[in-house]
Amino acid sequence: MMNFLPLPFLATLSLSYSAWVALSQAMDRHYADIHGRGAEPSALLRKRGRWLGTLALTVAFIVCVRDSGWGIGPVTWLGTMTIAALLLVLQLCYAPRSVLRTGKPALVLALLLTLATAFS
Repeated sequence: MMNFLPLPFLATLSLSYSAWVALSQAMDRHYADIHGRGAEPSALLRKRGRWLGTLALTVAFIVCVRDSGWGIGPVTWLGTMTIAALLLVLQLCYAPRSVLRTGKPALVLALLLTLATAFS
C-alpha cells in the first residue's frame, strides 16, 4: 500500500489541508460559515491562522523539495496544495461545520507524517 501513497505525499497533503483550514479560519466569510452568521474571528485568531497556514505550506514545500528535488518538488507541492484546497472547498460548500473536526486531526497527522518523513 505504501508504494501507491508515499509517506512524503501524505505528509504534504495533510500539511496543505491543515494550512488551508488555518487560512480559512482567518477569513471573515469562512469563519462565519462555520461559527454562524455574524461571527468574526478575533485579531489574534486571524494572525495565528495566517502564521500557521504560511508555516504549514512552507514545511510542505520543504518536504516536497527534500523528497523529489528542485526539478519536480515544486510541481508536486503545487499539485498537493491544489488537491487539499479542492477537498476543503467541497467541505466548506457541503459540510462547513465539519471543518473544525477534520482540521485539527489533519494537523496532528501532518506533524507525525512529517517527522516520519524526516527520519526515513
